[in-house]
Amino acid sequence: MALTPKDLEELGKAKTVLLKEFFQAEPPATRGEDLAELWRQIYDDDMQSTVINTACGPSDTNILVFPYEKLQALVGDGGHWKWPRIWRRLDELERRGAAYRAGDPVNFEQPNPNAEVVPQSVLVVGGGPVGLRLAIELRLGGHQVTVFEKRREQRDASGRLQQLGFTNRINRPHVFNFLRNDLDRLNGRDFMSSKMCYPVFTQGDTSSIGIDELQLLLLKNALLLGVDFQLGMSYEDAEIVLDPTTQKPQWEVRFTCDAAAAEQQNMTPGTNRRRFDVLMGCDGARSRVRESQPNIFGDVDKRNFKKMIGVVANIQKVSRQRLKELGFPSGQEPTDMKRAHLAKGNMVGLNYYKASFHNYVIFTPSKEDLQQAGFSGSIYSFHDGRDKVNPNKVEEKTRLRRWVLDRCKEVGIPVDETLSNGGFVEEPNDVMAFDFSEIWKCKKNFAFNLPPPGYDAEKQGPWAGTSLVPPIGLVGDSVTEPFWIAGVGLQRGWNGLMDACFLIDNLYNMSFSGELEPAETTSWNEHVQRLRNMIPVLYDCSHDGRMTKEGLQGEYADQGVIMTQLTRQMKDAEKPQWQLQADPFTRYEHLAKKSEEKYKGARLLENMHPVVRRTLAMRRAGDCDRDVLSRPKLLTVNGRGVAAAAVDFVVTKPPTAPQPAPRPIPETEVARRASVKSENLHHMLSKQIDMHVQRSNSASAFDDERWMPLSDGGGFAEIAEKQWDVMTEKHLSPAQKAELLHVRNMMQSLKQQIQSLNTSLEGFQRAERELLVAAGAR
Repeated sequence: MALTPKDLEELGKAKTVLLKEFFQAEPPATRGEDLAELWRQIYDDDMQSTVINTACGPSDTNILVFPYEKLQALVGDGGHWKWPRIWRRLDELERRGAAYRAGDPVNFEQPNPNAEVVPQSVLVVGGGPVGLRLAIELRLGGHQVTVFEKRREQRDASGRLQQLGFTNRINRPHVFNFLRNDLDRLNGRDFMSSKMCYPVFTQGDTSSIGIDELQLLLLKNALLLGVDFQLGMSYEDAEIVLDPTTQKPQWEVRFTCDAAAAEQQNMTPGTNRRRFDVLMGCDGARSRVRESQPNIFGDVDKRNFKKMIGVVANIQKVSRQRLKELGFPSGQEPTDMKRAHLAKGNMVGLNYYKASFHNYVIFTPSKEDLQQAGFSGSIYSFHDGRDKVNPNKVEEKTRLRRWVLDRCKEVGIPVDETLSNGGFVEEPNDVMAFDFSEIWKCKKNFAFNLPPPGYDAEKQGPWAGTSLVPPIGLVGDSVTEPFWIAGVGLQRGWNGLMDACFLIDNLYNMSFSGELEPAETTSWNEHVQRLRNMIPVLYDCSHDGRMTKEGLQGEYADQGVIMTQLTRQMKDAEKPQWQLQADPFTRYEHLAKKSEEKYKGARLLENMHPVVRRTLAMRRAGDCDRDVLSRPKLLTVNGRGVAAAAVDFVVTKPPTAPQPAPRPIPETEVARRASVKSENLHHMLSKQIDMHVQRSNSASAFDDERWMPLSDGGGFAEIAEKQWDVMTEKHLSPAQKAELLHVRNMMQSLKQQIQSLNTSLEGFQRAERELLVAAGAR
C-alpha cells in the first residue's frame, strides 16, 4: 500500500521536529549520548529503508546515498531558512570512489578524484575529534565506517559526576586557519550558535574551540553521512584471520559492550567479536590499539626536556553587573590574551580564551613557582587529570586553585568566587596541572601486507610470502603526544587522518605511483612497495607540520596559480577557501612544488587547476538553482511507494458584473495627435543635428600642442620611434620620471578636489531648490 500525501506529511513533520533539535543541539545542554540517541529516533528503520532517485537510478546497495539525502528528500527545507544551506554544504563535500555518482549534480561537473578506490569496512577506535573527522573522510571515499567509543557519562543519584563521558572535555585547543575553514565547510556556522561561533571564526590569532563543541559538530556530520557510531563499545584486542580462498587478511576484533550498547546493537553484554578489513586507532595517548599490536608498532620513542608544567583552568562566566563590582567599569570581559606574564619575579606564559559558557586560561609556570605556592609537585598526566574525579587530589587542587586565582587577579581575568566551586566550572574540568616534560612518539603509524586481488588458494596454494597483515594505523595522540601548549595536536591529527585516507583509498589502485602522474600497470609487489615508500614520507610531513604556506595561512595567494587563473575567468573573483584534501600533493610543501611545474610560464593558462574548475562550476550552479536541483526525489519509505498528489478540485469563480467598455476615441483625434507628435520628433531631431555639426566645426581636427613637423631625414619612422619612447617613458631620466610622477599625483589630487567641489555644488543647488519650493508651499 502506498503512502498517501497525508501520511507523508505527518512523517515529514515528525522528522522535522527531531531534525530541528538535532541541528540546534550543543554543549553543555546536550551531551554526545543525547545526540546519538536523538539520531536513532531520526534515522530509524523507516528512514534506513527509504529509497530515493539518483542520477544513477534508485538508491540500493550498489548505489551509495548518504542519510542526509534521504532526510532532505522527505523534509526539504523544513520551514527553516538555514536548512537549504545545510543541505548544500553537505552536497559540496567532495566524493571519491564509490561515493561518487556519475552525472550527479553534486559533482559539479568534475571527474571522480579517485575512481580506483575499493570500499573497505573500517573500524575507528575512539570518538574524539580526530576519530570522528577520520570517519567522515573515509565515508566520503565510499568506505563502510564504524566508530567504537567506550566513554559513557555516569552520575550518582545526586547528579554528581562520577565518570566522564566522551564529550565532557571542555578544554579549548588552538584552531589553525585551515582547520577553521574545514569546520566552516562542515556547517560549523549553522550547527553552532552565534555565541559559540564567535571565538572560532572571528578571533584570528586566538581562535579556539572547545573539545566538546568540536566533537558534537563532527558527530552531527558523521551521522548525516552514514557513519555507524556505537557508544559503550570498548576495544580489547584484535587477531589476524585469513580468508581460506582469497587469503585476504582481516582483523577479528574482540571488544566489550555495556548493557545499553548490547540492547541497541542486539548483542550480548560483555565480550563480543567482529571482523573488519581495516583497523584505525584514534584512542589517544594510552592507545589500546597500539598496545595490543607491539609487533607492528614497536616501542615508543621517549624524549625528556627540562621541567615544563602547564596549568589549565576553566572559569565560569561572570554577569555584567558583577563585572562592574569586580572592577571592570564597562561590564565587559577583557579580550583574549596570548603573552608572557611576570608573576612574583618569574615569567609565566599566559593564554586566555573566551568561550560561550566559560572562559579558558593556560599558565606555564616554573616548578619553583608552584612549590612556593605549597604545591607538592604531584602532577597529573595529560589524560589522568581529565579521566575522572579523584578525591585524593582535593588538597592539591585547593592549593592549585588559589594559585590560579592569584595569577588571574594579577593579569585582570575576572573570577567570581561567590559562584559555585569558587568561580570555577564543575570538577574535574575546574583546574588541572600537567607535566609535558616528556614527549614521546610511535616509530610507525601505518602497516599492511595484502595478497594481490584475485588470489585463489585452491589454484595457487596457500600464501607462501611474508606474513599477511590487514591495514592498521594510528592517528592523532596515539601516534605522538602533542606539545599541546602550542596547539599542534589538531594540526597533526587533521593531516594524519587525511594521510590515512590517502593510503586506504589506494590500497588496490594499481595506477598508484607515489607521484603526481599515475603509473602504468605494474606487478602487485611493485605496487605494494610504492605504497609503503609513501608511509614514512607522509608520517614525517604530518609530524613536522610541513604544510604549504597557503595551507598554514588558510587562503590562496593573490599571485598564486589559483587566483591568477580565477581572475582570468571571472572579473572580481571571490577568493575560495583553502581546504584540506586527502591528496598529500595539495597539502605538503615539497610535494606541492612538484605540481607547480604543470602551471609554470605559458602552461599557467593551458592547464586549469582542479580547484579552479570546481570553483567555477559551483559559481555557475548558482545558489537558488542548486538548492532546487539538489533535492532528491522520494520513491519509497519502508517498502511503501509514495502516492502522487490527488488532482485538485476544479473551482469555478463566481460570475462578476461586466466592466463598462472604454470610451472610444474618434479616428480624427488619433490622427491629429499622431501628427503633432511626429512634428515634435522631427523638430527635436533637426535641432540635435545642427548642434552636433556646430560643435564639430568649432573643434580642431589637429592637436596643435602635440604636432611636430617631419624631419627631412627620418620621416615617419623617426616619429614612430619617438612616440614609442613617449608611450613607454624610456626616454626620461630618473629625475624626469620623478617629476612626471609628481605632476600626475597633482593632477589626480586636483581631479578629486574638482569632483568634491562639483558634489558640494550639486548639494547646495539641491538645498536651494528645496528651500524655494518649501517657501512657495506656505
